[in-house]
Amino acid sequence: MITMRTTEVEFHGGRVRTAPLTWGQEVIWDLMRDWENARTFAVLTRWMPVPLVLGLDAVREGIGDLMRRHEALRTRYHRTPTGDGTQEVLAAGSLPVELVDRSIEDPTDWTDIVTECLARNAAGGFDHETDLPVRFSVILQDGIPILLTFAVSHLSADFISADLLVADLTALLRARVDGRPVPPARPALQPADLAAREERPEGQLLDIEATRFIQRQLSRTHPDMLPPRATPVTPRFHRGQLESDAVAMAVGPAARRYRTTPSTILLSVFTALMRSVLPGPVCPVDIMLSNRMEPELATMVCSLSQGIMTVVELGGDSFAELVAQCTAVLTEARSHGRHRQRTTLGLISRAAARRGCQFNDIWSQLPGRPRPPATLAELSAVTASSSFSWVERVAEKNKDLFMGIRGTAERIHLSLFVDTALLPPGDIRAFLDTFERTVVTLAFEDVPLDQVARWFTESCARYARDR
Repeated sequence: MITMRTTEVEFHGGRVRTAPLTWGQEVIWDLMRDWENARTFAVLTRWMPVPLVLGLDAVREGIGDLMRRHEALRTRYHRTPTGDGTQEVLAAGSLPVELVDRSIEDPTDWTDIVTECLARNAAGGFDHETDLPVRFSVILQDGIPILLTFAVSHLSADFISADLLVADLTALLRARVDGRPVPPARPALQPADLAAREERPEGQLLDIEATRFIQRQLSRTHPDMLPPRATPVTPRFHRGQLESDAVAMAVGPAARRYRTTPSTILLSVFTALMRSVLPGPVCPVDIMLSNRMEPELATMVCSLSQGIMTVVELGGDSFAELVAQCTAVLTEARSHGRHRQRTTLGLISRAAARRGCQFNDIWSQLPGRPRPPATLAELSAVTASSSFSWVERVAEKNKDLFMGIRGTAERIHLSLFVDTALLPPGDIRAFLDTFERTVVTLAFEDVPLDQVARWFTESCARYARDR
């Protein structure tokens, strides 16, 4: 039997504050205001185990400590008469926490219970005027906490922030198990502090410099840079996903061979493949950035990630040259990643460059990497465990092509969401298949750019009837 009830977790010791939204929060606020489905979309979910020796009271105390140290979790968001948002930080209060108790005789799988908790907590999004932006569920067996799940609003946390919350709560619970004092909060800004900094002259200068950078990128673009290559199917936009242990193993060695970062390698492989898709000589790419380069932002719980418009060269005679180009692009992009999107959106819209491509690598931020096999043949054999699936088919999408890279440290998820006028369904699968093959090979040897194109052409023929 499974029973459900609610308990209250109190938090106190904070400070009352009101502030405008940060630039990153504004992106999510505007998205939820302008896009009907964003209220449900803009929710992040996580789950974690609870140390078995802890009782429910200790878990509740840990959640209370987490709420106290992160102002983003005890913030309400209010709409102003002009439609903008403000944030109100509570000094104290209480949070309802769901308790789901499964008896030892009940055969329900833990995975099913976790999935249902995550779906229930994320359903319908948040009423930010009245709700706190986080929901917790504690899953018990006969009163003993086993697992914990939570959903958090994208207004208060981005993907890295959600992982930081898991790490923080794990440390708080572990300290109670070990009988140690709880670890101090890691030095970081709070969202209201960042909003104040962005309004000061140094913040405005960042925005001005980012605007100039985007203007330089737009000067190299034109509206027809992504011409159609095929007759679109219905629904028009398809998202395919390739899950791969082999790519997760290969990215690190490939990055070391080229003396660069995993994110640069992944962007370089993406660019190598786009040479076969676009006529060139450049590709407009909206690169999603974590914006955590400054120490006080590295461990901050807030919605910091933003995209910034860049232009990537499709030329070059070797993969090494492509890596050098992508290194320069990422370096400049990171320098200008934090900006007020409301300032630059008009520029991008007038240049008819709002759609284009987007590249979002979250995976490279994850800690830990699996060790690869000793030879290319052995690593190539690991691709047998890869799996491809069609995740989504919709009539409309706000980008012509979106490449997302997520997953776990051990198994990477390569996701490609594309207008089928640009890449037919079979070509979408071929793109991801060639992406995997290229990264795996780069872990041990160079790959000529013409070879990448040949592999893509071969895969397109193989999957031509794929729907």
